[in-house]
Amino acid sequence: MNRPYSILFGDIHNHNAMGYGVGSLERSIDVARGHLDFFAFTGHSSWHDMKAMEGGRENHWLNGFEVLRNGWPKVQDLIADTNRDGEFAAYLGFEWHSSRFGDQCVVFPDDHQPMAYPDHIRDLRNFCVEKNALMIPHHLAYPRGERGVNWDEFDGSRTPVVEIFSEHGNSEEDRGNPSFFNHSLGGRQTANTARIGLGRGLKFGFVASSDSHNAFPGAYGEGLLGVLAADLNRDAIMEAINSRRTWALTGDRIEVDFTVDGAVMGSAVETGASIEVGYDVQGRDEMDVVELIQDGRIVHRAHPDPQVSLDEAMAAKFQIRLEWGWGPWGDLALERICDWSFALKIHDGRLLRAFPCLQSGPFVEERRHCVEQTSESTLSIQSYSGRRGAYRQNPNQSVILELEGSARTTLDLHMTAPSEQRSNSRIGDLFVGSDNMRTGDFPKENYQWHRLVPAAASRVSGKVNLDAGNLDAGSLDAGRGPSNIYLRARQFNGHNAWASPVFMNYD
Repeated sequence: MNRPYSILFGDIHNHNAMGYGVGSLERSIDVARGHLDFFAFTGHSSWHDMKAMEGGRENHWLNGFEVLRNGWPKVQDLIADTNRDGEFAAYLGFEWHSSRFGDQCVVFPDDHQPMAYPDHIRDLRNFCVEKNALMIPHHLAYPRGERGVNWDEFDGSRTPVVEIFSEHGNSEEDRGNPSFFNHSLGGRQTANTARIGLGRGLKFGFVASSDSHNAFPGAYGEGLLGVLAADLNRDAIMEAINSRRTWALTGDRIEVDFTVDGAVMGSAVETGASIEVGYDVQGRDEMDVVELIQDGRIVHRAHPDPQVSLDEAMAAKFQIRLEWGWGPWGDLALERICDWSFALKIHDGRLLRAFPCLQSGPFVEERRHCVEQTSESTLSIQSYSGRRGAYRQNPNQSVILELEGSARTTLDLHMTAPSEQRSNSRIGDLFVGSDNMRTGDFPKENYQWHRLVPAAASRVSGKVNLDAGNLDAGSLDAGRGPSNIYLRARQFNGHNAWASPVFMNYD
């Protein structure tokens, strides 16, 4: 999978109190380093065409802009001090609001850079060209003139990618889940979706990031970015984004390999009359479907084959999710923040990898999650959950384990908070069904091992030959017209991945 590259995960659009969010920049850095490979802090900087609001509500934004302006020296120093080649990559950035042109996130490749406050998107682009910075539009699908994208002003010179998913929702198309409803800017405008932008002949790749305002980069369910990078450092990751070797994720860390005639995602290629498309999608849960979308049409669908026996499932690595949370809801007036502590010991099996799935809420400045694999058989978890401020009202946290073992493999889970309990769950039993446990009497919190996911249910791969696109002028002698194709994958639990398009026969 993804032969010469490493798979890295990050978030390049997020906020905190250094703007008009909550939480310290130090918290953002701690959270990002705890579960991501890279991040960019993109503080709120300006909104040149903001209108006065009822009751002076515009001061919420104006005060946030002033906080970032005054704190910019500190931001520059903290980001520079956070970067560690080979360990973690940190980028400096800011977000420029515009009703007319759509919001843009500026991400610098280098430390200690100034912010810019232009009134026109072309001036912002000129600034980004000078600084070799990324300029990424986000929440594309809001209405034009209401901070949605303005495709008429699109220029790929410093915009190799667009953000098609964040906590706002899904901008790929106007009917995809999840929809836009978190904010006051309205629903999705069809003309502003990524699919329409591609249909206009524009060339861009896909990214997602959280846009979390809770000092929580990489918030589960709010958006995540996957890249194919030659190394874990800022130059390599920036090169990957500029080359569009990127895929957008809603939360689960789905791994994607997608090629056209051997060229990786994001490439621009010249083709003959037909193309060979290869794909290899490794989900973090049971896959539903992998789709190839060419010029706005679904041209191929593939599904997993989850109907395997226990013996077949044990012949390859498999995955299982531990989830914790639930608990009393608001109508009971018993909302609380619940602290959790687990120690996991695996008997007769091996823990290969652990994938944290950590929600941004509830917000508490001093609290941190810690999911730490301490050996091939042990994992420790310190966490917290609560319904207040939970993204789309889901309070739960989880971790996905990739394991090798047999039906006799046992998961020995020792919970010491919020109460002390021990459980022993056999893999053979989890192949059949989940193991659900309570921390106390109703309506206390709950936790569970989900049903095991065999490799055959979580991975979809294949090759397919397709037509390369329409002929120019309808003539065999005129050559092939431009065409684009991208991959979209969906799991049964609703999490999605979108691989950047490959552009065929573009000038």
